[in-house]
Amino acid sequence: MKIIIFVIGLFLFLPHQLFALDLYVAPDGNDANPGTKEKPFRTLPAARDSIRKVNKTMTEDIVVYIRGGLYSIKETIEFAPQDSGFNGHKVIYRAFSDETPVFSGGIELTNWTLYNKDKNIYQSKVPKGIYRQLYINGKRAVRARSPNKTSDATFGPYLKVNPTQQRELKISKEDWNIVLGIKDISEVELVVVSHWYQQRILVAKHRATKNDVIVTPVNSAKVMTKPVKFYDDSGFFFENSVHFIDQAGEWYHDRLTDQIFIAMPENTTPSSISVVIPRTEVLLDINGTVTRKVANLEFWGITFEATVWSDFSDQSINFTQFAQAVVNKARGVLTAGINTKNTQNIAFRNNTIRKMGGNAFYLENADDSDIEGNKIYQIAANGIVIDKEIINPKSDEQSSGVAIWNNHIQQAGQDYSNGGAVLANNVRGLIVEHNLINNMPYSGIQICNHSLKVVDIGCIDNRVCYNHVHHVMQLHDDGGGIYALGGIQKGTVIAENLLHNISRGEWGGTYPISMIYLDKYASKIMVRDNVIRGGKAEERNGAEGNYFFRNVQSDKHVESNAGIKHGYNPRLSSCQPTVGNDDIKLTANK
Repeated sequence: MKIIIFVIGLFLFLPHQLFALDLYVAPDGNDANPGTKEKPFRTLPAARDSIRKVNKTMTEDIVVYIRGGLYSIKETIEFAPQDSGFNGHKVIYRAFSDETPVFSGGIELTNWTLYNKDKNIYQSKVPKGIYRQLYINGKRAVRARSPNKTSDATFGPYLKVNPTQQRELKISKEDWNIVLGIKDISEVELVVVSHWYQQRILVAKHRATKNDVIVTPVNSAKVMTKPVKFYDDSGFFFENSVHFIDQAGEWYHDRLTDQIFIAMPENTTPSSISVVIPRTEVLLDINGTVTRKVANLEFWGITFEATVWSDFSDQSINFTQFAQAVVNKARGVLTAGINTKNTQNIAFRNNTIRKMGGNAFYLENADDSDIEGNKIYQIAANGIVIDKEIINPKSDEQSSGVAIWNNHIQQAGQDYSNGGAVLANNVRGLIVEHNLINNMPYSGIQICNHSLKVVDIGCIDNRVCYNHVHHVMQLHDDGGGIYALGGIQKGTVIAENLLHNISRGEWGGTYPISMIYLDKYASKIMVRDNVIRGGKAEERNGAEGNYFFRNVQSDKHVESNAGIKHGYNPRLSSCQPTVGNDDIKLTANK
C-alpha cells in the first residue's frame, strides 16, 4: 500500500486530507521539481524534505522511487526522527524497477600527467584530504607497498619483525634497506600482523645497531600494549611511498603536494580507464535520540559505495579483533558507510554495499531492525557492527531484535585485516540466519564481547543458525568461523550451521583456530547440530558451562539447508535450544 503525494511547490491541505502521488528521484532531475515521475527530484534530501511536510498524517506507506544512475554523495545524507514513518506506516526508498541507483562517495580523477616514463607512472592533482583506497575500473588497487602483494587471501608476503623491551621494533638491516633513500619516512606505515591484532605504525625515530634497525613507533605505549613475547616473529610490510610503486596498479597519495600517483599497465594511459578515490566518510546517517527514535524507514535495491575512514592517519593505531581500534584500552568502532543510532523498525533489503573505507554498517541501539538480502563486499574493516562494547549495558544502550539474514558478506578486512563479517556487541534477541560468509582474513561472526569473568553481560537470547561460513581465518589466528566471547549468554544458540575450509593460513601464528570457538568466560551457550567439516567446536580461556552436542563432520540436511534461502522469515525460525540451556547436561563432541 502506498500513500499518494501531490507535490507542486507548496503543499495544499484541507484539515486531515492529503492529495498525493509517488515521489521520484533521478540523476537528471531537479530539486525545484515537484518530484513526479515526469519531473523528478535530483537528490534524496529533496524527497526527504518533501516527506517531512506530510508524514505526520500518513494513512499508507510513502514510497520514493530512485531511478538508475550515479548519485555523487559529497555530504552525508542525514535522517532524523521527523523523517520516520508515522501512524504505523513506512517510508520506503527503493530502486525503480530493474534499475540500479548508485550512491557513491568517490570522485573520479582526471587531468593526468606523466610522472615516470620508465615505470609508466602518472600523477593527478586531488582536493586536499586523506585517501586510503583507490579503484581502477571498479577494482580495488594496491596502495604502494613492499614486498609486493601476491595473495588476495592473506595479503602476503610479509617480512619479520621482533619487539624489544622498550616497546620498539627490531627490523633487520636487509629489510630496512627497502626504505633507504626515502626523504620523508614519517608517512611510511609499517603494517604489522600479530595473532588477532593489526598495528599500523608510523616511525617516530630509528637507530641502527650492528645487524638491525630499532624503530620507535609514534604513540608507542598505546600501540604496543601486549607483553613483548606477543609480538615475536610478527609479519609486516612497508606501505605508502612513491618509492614502492614497482608494478602496475600500485598507487600513492602525497599529502604534502595533494598528488595521486599510479603505475598504469603497459601501453595504457589514464584516458582509457576510470580511476576513483573515496572522499566521503558516511553516506547515510540515520540518527535519533533515546526518547525519540527514527522509525519505520526502509532502503531497497540501492548500491552504496566508495567511502573513506582516516581518523588515525597522523598517528600509529592498534586494532584488536574485528578491527576495533584500541584507544586508551577502550575499543572504538570505525566509521561506517551506513550509520544508524537510536532507531526502530529500520530495514535495508537487497542493497549492494561495497568499497567501504571502514565498516559497511554500524547500528547502535537499533531495535527490531532488518538487514536482509544484501551483498556486502570489498570492505576495509567489518561488514556489520552492532553496538559498542559495554558490560551490562542499559536497555537504551543495547540493540534488541535485530535480524540479519540472506546476506552474502565477503572480502571484509581488506585494510584492517582482523575485520570480519558480523560483530555483535552485547546484543539481545539477535538473529543471524541463512547468511553466506566467505573470504575473510579473520573470523566470520562474533557474538558479544569481553566480560573479564563469568558474569551476566546483558547478552542473551541470540540465535546464530543455518549460516554457511567458509574460507575465513585465512591470515590471523585465535578466532573461528563463529566466535563467541565473554560472559553468561542465557538462551543463546549456535545451531545447524555449515562451516568448512577454516584452517591456519601461511602467515598465521600458533594460537588456536576453531570452526566454532567459545572464548574468555563465554557461558550458557548451546552449540548443536552444526557441520564442522575438518575442525571442532571448542571452548577455551575460561569459557565454561556451555552445551555441545551432535556437532558432526557431515549431515546432508544441515549442508543443504545452510546459506541463503529466499523467501525465508527469520522471525518464524525454528532455531531454538532443544531444551532449556539451564537444564541440558549433554557435552559430547567438544
